[in-house]
Amino acid sequence: MKEGWITTPISAISLLLIIISYLFWDIPITKYCKTVSPALLKIAETVTIFGIATWYLVGSLIFYLFFLFIYKNTRYADRSLFVFLSLSIIGIFITLLKWVAGRHRPIDLFNSGHFGFDFFGRAYELISFPSGHAQTAFTLATALTLFYPRCGIPLFMMAAAVGVSRIILTSHYLSDVIAGAAIGIIGTRIIKYYFDRYQFNAAQKKNQRMASETNAP
Repeated sequence: MKEGWITTPISAISLLLIIISYLFWDIPITKYCKTVSPALLKIAETVTIFGIATWYLVGSLIFYLFFLFIYKNTRYADRSLFVFLSLSIIGIFITLLKWVAGRHRPIDLFNSGHFGFDFFGRAYELISFPSGHAQTAFTLATALTLFYPRCGIPLFMMAAAVGVSRIILTSHYLSDVIAGAAIGIIGTRIIKYYFDRYQFNAAQKKNQRMASETNAP
């Protein structure tokens, strides 16, 4: 699998950074973010909105239906569908992983001193690992960059800003954001691999059907 040459090193580096962050960086950075200025918090509150998946799920689905049935552009319909599927599938995976991990959010560190994981033991809204906002932002950035490579730098800069906003707001630890970003990037590339295979197989079947119809007596 060609994607393995990309996803394997990303996975290894991300896992290493998550472990290091959990052991050494998460608590000091989170405590520091409690001291940032109100102005920076306001900026973070604005930026973090761009990590809400609902906007992109609804938008990509609308674009898919528009390009499929109204504008009739198969290329853009496929791209919209890919974005929708990437956000949906990886979002479901993140939800399950959150439930399994049951990691305490930073607020628990300040209120009760709890830090770490409570597997299967917490309500979804109280779970910190991994960051869903970061996953959404990096999934979208990866998906769009695959189609528009020249936009890659600003897209990933915006995704990184969303991730940083979650840390500044003390909604997540750094390791949560790293995990969300890695899952978004890796998951999107894996989905793209199978999405392309499906398109190729569908095109082959279509061509074979057309050829048989042409050769039919």
